[in-house]
Amino acid sequence: MLEVAHKNDIELEGACEGSLACSTCHVIINDQAVYDALPEPDDDENDMLDLAFGLTETSRLGCQVIAAKELDGMTLSLPKATRNFAVDGFVPKPH
Repeated sequence: MLEVAHKNDIELEGACEGSLACSTCHVIINDQAVYDALPEPDDDENDMLDLAFGLTETSRLGCQVIAAKELDGMTLSLPKATRNFAVDGFVPKPH
């Protein structure tokens, strides 16, 4: 989802470029059934999610949710903020 967001000019940060080293691409999956259909997050993702702002029961890292035909129609929400160590006002460009 991180790559999809960047290709569609959606401001999903992804400070670590999808290397599973931050929580800035935190997304909230709006449908519990869709969340339940995804593979469970591994320990590394869970560790990063613990650092995410506004964590919910259906939170995932966008870099770990892979776009697939089965997810067609899925809707996501972005939290109101992210936790990033960049200087205030810095907006990274999608890669």
